[in-house]
Amino acid sequence: MIFYLLFLAIAILIGKHVYEIHNTNKDATLEQLQSANKDDIFEKLKERKPLLIHNLGNKNEEYNQLTFEKLSNDNPGLIIHDKNRYVSLKSFVDEPQIYVNHNDTLCDSLRLKPLFDSIYDPFQSQIHCNKKYYLSLLKGKNMIPLTKSKHNLYLIYQVYGQSKLYLFNPKHIHDIKGKSNETIKKYGQKINLTQGLVLYIPVEWYFFYECEDKSILTEITCDNYFTVIYNNLR
Repeated sequence: MIFYLLFLAIAILIGKHVYEIHNTNKDATLEQLQSANKDDIFEKLKERKPLLIHNLGNKNEEYNQLTFEKLSNDNPGLIIHDKNRYVSLKSFVDEPQIYVNHNDTLCDSLRLKPLFDSIYDPFQSQIHCNKKYYLSLLKGKNMIPLTKSKHNLYLIYQVYGQSKLYLFNPKHIHDIKGKSNETIKKYGQKINLTQGLVLYIPVEWYFFYECEDKSILTEITCDNYFTVIYNNLR
């Protein structure tokens, strides 16, 4: 009997959290925060709107001068395993057009975990799990395909350079799905990501980003104990 009641309680909690994932705010627009106060952030997260946070990514002075040249000098000879290919880190200094996108090993290879931990910290929750850090290195003209936020927490941090990100409310799903990035830009909100900015993207929202010069971005994703299975199966 006790086991049954426990199972029922867990099932109800899972159902509640999964329901909240799909309970999007169709009227939400981007809101900007000038500080990374944890209490303020958690209150804003309840409104299910995207947040652009200033004065968070530039707090750690040790990492404020990360460039391709510095990363290459600090990690001589590093070869990046990116999906089915190998890329020399020094190529980002020598080559005019090159990319590594959404790589889940570079954070450790470049010893950047303390920096990304500091970005995640104001969003930290006791029920979070399955936290992952991804790094993208982009040089030249690059455009990333339309992506859906499928995690309870999705942060994009502009480490170096700048990018243009287009953010789409899920109410536009039928307008953007299966179409080219250029075609759907009119449905999105354009955000100029410059060094140090952190963007929170609500679950179920869509986005893509592009750069024309140099850009280093981090993507931080996280689920919670009640959604981790659901989020990773869909």
